[in-house]
Amino acid sequence: MNYVLELTPEQTDFLLDYYAPARDKATEEHIRARFRPEGLIITVYASGKVMFQGKNAEEAYFFWCEVFAIVPVEKKARKTTDFFTPSIGSDESGVGDYFGPLTVCAVYVDESAAKKIEPLGVKDSKTLSDKEIKRIAQRLLGIVPASLMVLDNEKYNRLVAEGYNAHRLKAWLHAQSHKRLAEKIDKRPLIVVDKFCEEKTYMKYLEGFENPLTPDRFLFRAEAEYASVAAASIIARHAFLEELANMKDAYGREFPKGASLAVEEAAKAFVADRGEAELKKVAKLHFRTTAKVLTTRRDET
Repeated sequence: MNYVLELTPEQTDFLLDYYAPARDKATEEHIRARFRPEGLIITVYASGKVMFQGKNAEEAYFFWCEVFAIVPVEKKARKTTDFFTPSIGSDESGVGDYFGPLTVCAVYVDESAAKKIEPLGVKDSKTLSDKEIKRIAQRLLGIVPASLMVLDNEKYNRLVAEGYNAHRLKAWLHAQSHKRLAEKIDKRPLIVVDKFCEEKTYMKYLEGFENPLTPDRFLFRAEAEYASVAAASIIARHAFLEELANMKDAYGREFPKGASLAVEEAAKAFVADRGEAELKKVAKLHFRTTAKVLTTRRDET
């Protein structure tokens, strides 16, 4: 199956730089670039469209959707239910951030909780400032049952080295958060997941996971349809930001969010000060940022 994204010029430049080592020769006039990393063909058109093909196309497509916070128009979730429908909802944070952990949270919202959280302004965490996230998350944690999973960088990097990809890690964390929360509330309500891969792929990622709870709803922009997912996105992001703050305290330096040039410069400064071995404790090493940082350092030395 082919997957297509439409990117801005800035997003396209970022993607071009990310895949630079796998660049192939583009022969057609309307093609700006083509890349052939393992299991994947990426075609970047002059129009700004990017097509992903191959066995790893789905994973790459959803990765860039998350990095750029993009949902294709034709696949946006349609409002089909009441926002406060009783449910367990889950979402994650830190996926597109080089520094910091991967966090996943599941939240249960029922009728009584809905009345309490409605005045808080619960919505997608990506639309809120860090200050708003902190304020709302702290209130939410005193109202709704939640299960929060934090995968620190050292364990994240070890699992990736063992063969896990980022989507499989997310699937396991989502499944674990559902299971723990269902046990906590002693019931099995509707379960909603903010979609980050196809449903069949999600269940395949869970092979080996003991008795996972199969989600009832698996959709893009679920945080716009279910308060439980919106609340989960806020708590997950708050946990991620708290971990970044803890890292700042531990190392006495800022760790920028995202995967920008500022992040790359911060990583170079960190390695210069602390050494390459320490990087695994604060960063997701499979990002291309790592190769760029270490290559530059070795060239300089």
